[in-house]
Amino acid sequence: MLKFTVIAVLAGACAINLGCVKEHLNEPVSNRPPKTHFWIYPDSNIAEGVSKQRLHWWGEDEDGYVTAYLFAYVPDLLILPSPDTLSYAFITATDTVVQFPLKQARQTYFVAVRAVDNTFAGIPVNAVVRLSPRPYWDKNGNRSLDAGDVELPELSSAVDPNAARQAFPIRNSPPTVAFQADPSNPSQVIQQPDTTFTVASFSWKGLDPDGDETIASYRVSLNDTSFSSSLTVSSATTLITLIVPRIVSDPASSVVSAQVWSGTFPNMRQLGILTGLKLNGTNVFYLQARDIAGDLSPRAQIPQGTKTWFVKKPKSRLLVVSDYQRFDSVDVRKFYKSVVSGVAGGLFANYDELDIRVGSTASKPGILVPAILNPAFVHTLKLFDCVLWYTDQFPSLAVAQFPLYLYVSTGGKVIYTTEFASAVTDPRGTLTDFAPLDSISSVQLPNPNLSDASRTWPGTTRIPKNYVLQADSSVSSNIYPTLEFDSLNVSNQPTNFHLFFMRPIYRRADARYIYRLQASDAALQPPGLQYGGRPTLGIIDNAKRFVFMGVPLHILNGRLNGGQGAQAFINKVLVGEFGF
Repeated sequence: MLKFTVIAVLAGACAINLGCVKEHLNEPVSNRPPKTHFWIYPDSNIAEGVSKQRLHWWGEDEDGYVTAYLFAYVPDLLILPSPDTLSYAFITATDTVVQFPLKQARQTYFVAVRAVDNTFAGIPVNAVVRLSPRPYWDKNGNRSLDAGDVELPELSSAVDPNAARQAFPIRNSPPTVAFQADPSNPSQVIQQPDTTFTVASFSWKGLDPDGDETIASYRVSLNDTSFSSSLTVSSATTLITLIVPRIVSDPASSVVSAQVWSGTFPNMRQLGILTGLKLNGTNVFYLQARDIAGDLSPRAQIPQGTKTWFVKKPKSRLLVVSDYQRFDSVDVRKFYKSVVSGVAGGLFANYDELDIRVGSTASKPGILVPAILNPAFVHTLKLFDCVLWYTDQFPSLAVAQFPLYLYVSTGGKVIYTTEFASAVTDPRGTLTDFAPLDSISSVQLPNPNLSDASRTWPGTTRIPKNYVLQADSSVSSNIYPTLEFDSLNVSNQPTNFHLFFMRPIYRRADARYIYRLQASDAALQPPGLQYGGRPTLGIIDNAKRFVFMGVPLHILNGRLNGGQGAQAFINKVLVGEFGF
C-alpha cells in the first residue's frame, strides 16, 4: 500500500509542476569545475615569514579527478584581480618551495592556485598559462595572445573559477658569511699563516635564510671595521687574493694598496684595489655580505681568536725555502747563509727566507705554508726572481708540486737540492711534474752490513769524504766547478763517510746533465757498498730555469775551490746560467 502511495504522490507532483523535465539516464551531465584548497585557513592576516616558503595545496572534483594545477605568485597584491591577469605555471605537484624574490626589508606576495580536472587534455609541465582575455598557452612568453600562442578553450570549464588564494607577508633576513673551514680541522676556519709576504688568499661562503642566491655582493676591507675604504665584489666571488707587486712594495715603507684578484693561477682576473695593507706590521682582513634587500651580515674577520697576521716586506730578489727538519737543520741554515752571502758580489747577502717545515706533521704542511697553495703560494714565489729550495730526505712534494711548476712556467728560476728516502722515492712521480727529470732510480739500495764486495749497485747509502762530483763532459762549454764531498759534516765534525741515499737521476728530453759522481773506488768504498759507473746527479733544463741536484749541497764544500765549492756552484748557476 505504501509503495503505491509514494508513486501517486510523485506523479501528482509532476503533474502540478508542468515545467518538470523528464531526465533519462543516458543524457550527458555538464562538467562541474574542481575546487582548490590551501593547507591553511587563517581567520586574519598570517604572521610575517622568511622569503623561502614551502607551500601545500590540494584539489577536489565532484565528477572526476584533478590532474594538474595553475600556480602563480606576484608581489604587492592582496586580492585576485578581475579579470585575472596573472601568469600561471602549469604543474602537477601539490607542494613546492618558493623563493620569493625579496628586494626590500618587507614585502607581501599573493599566491593563487587553481585546480584543473581530467577534462583538460593537458600541456607541458611549467608551460605559462594566462586566462585573460581567454585561456591560452603563452608559448612565446610575450604576455599577449597572438599567433605564436596556443589557445586552450577547453580549459575554461576544467579549471577552478575561484582559486585558492593567500597573501604572504615576508620580511627579509640578513645574510651571514663565514670563512671556509680548514680541511684538516673542519671545526676551524682557514687562517692566514702568522707571517706572510705581500700575498694572501681568502675564501668564504655566504648563507642567507631567504636563499643563498639572494646575496647580492660582498665587501672587504683591511684594518678598517667601518668599511669606509672597502672594495665590493660580486656574489659569485668567494675566493680572492691580495697581491702587492714588488714595484709597489719595494719603495714603500709602511702602508700600501693591494691588488685584489679572483680565481686561481693562471686564470685570474683583477677586481680592483684595496687600500691599507701594513708592511712589516700586523693586519686584519674584514668581510661582510650584502643581500638584495640591502641588509648586511655580521662582520667576519681573519685572523680570529688570539692569532695574528704579520705581513713581511720582501727585500731580496732571492727566496731561500727551507724544506728541512733533521737534527742538523740549524747548521744547514747557517751553511746557506754563509755560502749565499758571498755569491754575485754579495747581491743576495740579505736574501728572504721561508721555512715550510715549521710546525709540520706527517699529514699537514708547516704553519708558514698558505693553506690555499694556488694562488697564494704561487704568487708568493712570483714575488722573487729566483728560489733556492733545499730539502732533507722527505721533501714536501705536495707543497712544491704545482706551485713550482706554475712558477717556472711563467719565468721563475729554481735551484732545487734534495736527497732521497731509503725505500720509496716519489712513488707518484711528483718530482717529475716540476723538475726537468724523466725519472729517478728506484732500485733497492745496499744494506750497510753486506759483505759481498764483488757486487755493485746503481746507488749507495754512503759516499766517502773527498769523492767528487765532476762536470758532465758531454758539454764542453759552460763547464761547472768540480764539487768535493767534505771531510767535515755540516756541523764541522770530522767524517769519513756522508750518509744519505744516493740514487741516479735521469734527465728529461729538454734538459742536460751537469754532474756525474766519480767512479767507485773499491779501496775507499766499504765492502758491499760499491756502485757501478758514474751516476748522474745534476740536471739543468735547456731553458735554463731549473737546476736539480740529487745530492745535498751542504756536504759538497770540500777542499777544492778553496773550500768554497758550494758557493762556486751557486754562483755559476745564478750568474752564469740565470743571468743575475
